[in-house]
Amino acid sequence: MSPGDLIIRLCDLGFGAIEATRRLFGRPRVKTITTSDLHAAMNSDHSRPVLVDVRSQSEQAVSRIPGAMTQQEYEASVEELANRQVVVYCTVGGRSYLYARNLVAAGVDATNYRDSILGWCRDGLPLESPDKQATNAVHPYWRIFQVPDQYEVKT
Repeated sequence: MSPGDLIIRLCDLGFGAIEATRRLFGRPRVKTITTSDLHAAMNSDHSRPVLVDVRSQSEQAVSRIPGAMTQQEYEASVEELANRQVVVYCTVGGRSYLYARNLVAAGVDATNYRDSILGWCRDGLPLESPDKQATNAVHPYWRIFQVPDQYEVKT
């Protein structure tokens, strides 16, 4: 197991424990979605979720999952998007969990895409540049996180 994979596993365990503890105290559940379910939902003709990228501007400047909007874009349009499911992602699922948790607490139907952009890349799915052009570039946050060879790492 690579150091990056170990960090991802530890994050998954940590955020899983936090979520279990929150549930013990009666807090609303933060749902998760798999890569295959998100991909299917994003290609659906009806009820496509709002995909929100909560990564840093430097990460977003490289690429994103097609159809995603930034956290700032979402927050500027929150009234228009009020009745739609929101799926939040980052690099490995930690920042997105925290943001999704805040949304759920505010009554939004929000889901954490825990595999996030690294999971999207592990499945060989397409990325787009900020100007919506196809790209194979990805910012993995830290070089310790591995992406398949078909992607070009940019940090």
